[in-house]
Amino acid sequence: MIPDAYTLKRIVRSHRTRLWAADLLDGFEFAPVWRFEDQAKFDADEVDALGRCMAAGPQRLPHPQTIFELRDRGPDIRCQIVYARQQPDGIDAVWLALWRNPRRWTDVHVRLRIADGGVAEFEPNPALADTALAEQCGKAAAAIVWRALAILATSAEVSERQIAPSQRKPFARDGVRGWVWRQVAIDPERLRTAFADLGGSHASPRWHLRRGHWRTLADGRRVFVRQCEVGDPEHGGVVKDYAVGGHAE
Repeated sequence: MIPDAYTLKRIVRSHRTRLWAADLLDGFEFAPVWRFEDQAKFDADEVDALGRCMAAGPQRLPHPQTIFELRDRGPDIRCQIVYARQQPDGIDAVWLALWRNPRRWTDVHVRLRIADGGVAEFEPNPALADTALAEQCGKAAAAIVWRALAILATSAEVSERQIAPSQRKPFARDGVRGWVWRQVAIDPERLRTAFADLGGSHASPRWHLRRGHWRTLADGRRVFVRQCEVGDPEHGGVVKDYAVGGHAE
C-alpha cells in the first residue's frame, strides 16, 4: 500500500505554481508522511481530552516539515492531508483533500497558523465561494494537527514502512523523495494514561470558538479569520468536530 500523499507529492512537484498558497508547499515532495488509518479512534474522546491539555503548550512537529494523512470514513472524502511546517513560535499548515468520486485532489482550501498557546486562525482560498466549507476545512486542519501531536506525544506505536523499490520509479522520475513513511496506531488506554499523568479531568473547561469574521489588512486584502481560544489557559483546547462534507472546486 502507498499513502495517497505520494500521489499528491507528484502533483505538487509538477504543478506547485498552479496551487493557492504555493509558498507554504515548499518541501512537500520531500516531507515525511505520518498516516492515521483509523478515523474513529482519531476522533475518540480520549484524543480530544489529551489534545485539550496539550494545545496550550508549545506546538512541536516530529519533523520540521511533516505531512499528516488521515483516512476519511465519510462518503465524499477519501483522505485529508495537512502539510505542516515548524516555525519558532508555532506551526504553519495547509489543508487539501482527495475526493472519492470522481477521485481528484482539491486545491489548497485553507492556510492555517497555529500559535503556541492553543490559538489557531486560518485564511481560506479566495476562490472558495462556500464560506461554510471554508470554516469546516479550517477546523479540520487545526484539529488534525492538534490531535496528531497529542497521539504522537503518548509514544504511540509507530510502524515504519517503505515504498517498495519496484514502485518508486514513477515517483522518483517526478522528483519525489522520502521512501519511508509511518503508520500510527492509536491506543485509547495509552491516551487515557497520558491524560491522567498530566493531571487532566474530563470536567476541564473546553476551549471556545469565536465566530469567524472578515478582516481587512493594511494592503487591502480581505482575510477570513476564525480564532480558536482555550477556555482556561491551564487546560488548553482542541477542535472536536472536524468532519468535512460536500464538494467544491
